[in-house]
Amino acid sequence: MSLKVGLIGLGPMGGNIAGNLLKKQFAVAGYDLIQANIDALNDLGLDASSSVAEVAEKADVLISSLPSYGALQSVISDLKAVSKPGQVLIECSTLQVDQKIEAAGMLKDDGRVMLDSPISATPAMLAKGMASIHISGEKDAFEKCLEIFEGFTASNFYVGEVGNGSRMKILANYLVHVHTTAAAEAIVLGQKAGLDPHMIQEVLSASAGTSKMMEIRGKFMADSDYREGGGTMFAIFEKDASIITEFAAQVHAPIDLYVSARQKLNSTIALGYGHLDTSAVCKGIEVAVGIDRDIVED
Repeated sequence: MSLKVGLIGLGPMGGNIAGNLLKKQFAVAGYDLIQANIDALNDLGLDASSSVAEVAEKADVLISSLPSYGALQSVISDLKAVSKPGQVLIECSTLQVDQKIEAAGMLKDDGRVMLDSPISATPAMLAKGMASIHISGEKDAFEKCLEIFEGFTASNFYVGEVGNGSRMKILANYLVHVHTTAAAEAIVLGQKAGLDPHMIQEVLSASAGTSKMMEIRGKFMADSDYREGGGTMFAIFEKDASIITEFAAQVHAPIDLYVSARQKLNSTIALGYGHLDTSAVCKGIEVAVGIDRDIVED
């Protein structure tokens, strides 16, 4: 805990990274365009900052969690105002592989080192210390930052050169979306056969066919309560789905199961459930087959 960490982007993921580190007594400075995201961490001891440059001045190691490549480019531009040769940026956003490689090159020109480090977890999983992170870039930088990775994730994997972290995240997101949809179809199939959805989820979660999505999002499906993660998760899915399908086209790999899952998730948005968690794909499938269960509302 000797390194001071600077968080750039304190949204659903970045805010939980900062929160986990603060709870483990790391010194953390943070900045976000939305003041409410900064204020939410004040009670945990966040060193609130007014700009990217101010965070960079205060921190030994930076972490960014951003919604787009444009946002990352803006951050890199702002970092140029602060000379800190060798400063590491742990870049956790989910972006295209070539965008991460380009960003790493821009930071190298500025004397900094970027670790391409996407996180595999929902915001709720990250908050509970259940996240996994895929780290790529200079191994010396990874080893320097190991205590930081251990401070906000359950597992970390060094996967080689810059870009490999994002390649691994694409594979992880592929499975998240497919497994969420598969869990929903199984729960709907069971209901059509006369089984209770809570029993289905409990039994299948202990079976050979389980998945993290059956265990976590399957509980939301059984409860017909899709509020957790609502408001952002379908928007994130749409961004990630484009990245996955474009990547598959680039490497000429088949993704038939993913295409089917994406259609089910898109249909759920079309039915008006896009403000909920992506586990609401279960509700979308229920509507299609004539199951009428009320959704838990606020």
